[in-house]
Amino acid sequence: MNRKEEIDSYLQELAKFLKNRFCSPFQIKGIEVSRNDYAKKSGISQGTLSRLSEGNGYDVPISTIYRLCSFENVSVKDFFTEFEGTL
Repeated sequence: MNRKEEIDSYLQELAKFLKNRFCSPFQIKGIEVSRNDYAKKSGISQGTLSRLSEGNGYDVPISTIYRLCSFENVSVKDFFTEFEGTL
């Protein structure tokens, strides 16, 4: 596997992890909510949440990961530790 394929594979896995961790289903304090409600409360656009919930190889900006983690009260360090544990 060349470097580009490795990066693409990593991004694919990250997108799947984000989908499963935050978007399947959208929840706030354990209560399932619509994508629209989650977007309003989290400050993350519906378009971004749509791309995340598709779980494809979307190149997610670190700022989006940071906002998701902050909203969900998860440290970025813990998020990536959990993600790396799935690889």
